[in-house]
Amino acid sequence: MARSTTRPEDLWQCQTVNCGFIYNPDRGDRKGRIPKGVLFEDLPDTWRCPVCGGTKRCFRPLVGPGSTMADCELPVQTGAATLTARAAAAKVTDQKETDPMQKYVCEICGYVYDPAQGDPDSDIPAGTSFDDLPDDWTCPVCGATKENFVPEA
Repeated sequence: MARSTTRPEDLWQCQTVNCGFIYNPDRGDRKGRIPKGVLFEDLPDTWRCPVCGGTKRCFRPLVGPGSTMADCELPVQTGAATLTARAAAAKVTDQKETDPMQKYVCEICGYVYDPAQGDPDSDIPAGTSFDDLPDDWTCPVCGATKENFVPEA
């Protein structure tokens, strides 16, 4: 698998509510027909977020000037009652083993992999369980790896 050449400063994240899509020039945007290698600054002004439809103005760099980290403090939840998605996923191990049609959710963008539909854009046929996806399969929306998916609750 090829190593990423993208610098963290080249990654931009959509700030609309419940989106969080990250534009990565190493991946481009196949839905918007943007080839790999196009920097965010070079996207056409008419380009829209492939997840929520937000304009380029909805995006901020992940690091550096103008980034969320540079000018705001994110709330942090603490307490034993707060479960992360990974902790919740650990509680459904038995279901994962017995239900090959279990849906999985991308923790990055919220995309749901449904084995009943497969991923036709990646030549994954309907009926392919999440466990049977190739190790190099990535989220068709944001490019996250399989490790970023958890069973749907």
